[in-house]
Amino acid sequence: MSKPYLVVRATIEPSVMDEFVRWYETVHLPHVMEIPGVERAFRTDCRRRGVNWTALYELADQGSIQIAFTSGEAERARQDWERWLPHVTDLSVEVYAALSAIPGYEHWN
Repeated sequence: MSKPYLVVRATIEPSVMDEFVRWYETVHLPHVMEIPGVERAFRTDCRRRGVNWTALYELADQGSIQIAFTSGEAERARQDWERWLPHVTDLSVEVYAALSAIPGYEHWN
């Protein structure tokens, strides 16, 4: 069974990107990795519709989604972002959970 992922995409002003990356690696990522259920982090240079920052976080299992989002560690990670909001024109946070076949229609999948 596949694990759920949290995907964060943002458009960050290029003029602050170097500083943002330093902050992300030294401050934010360590905070994110303390969130219960977050097992691994990935960074990609995927650029879609003007987005220049994409990070993926692998969660332990379906049950860890709610625990992760409501934890104090997640709140601290969200607060980390506040200093960057003046430099962000787009920010999305999405969860991609495991999919399963619809019973009775598995032969279609």
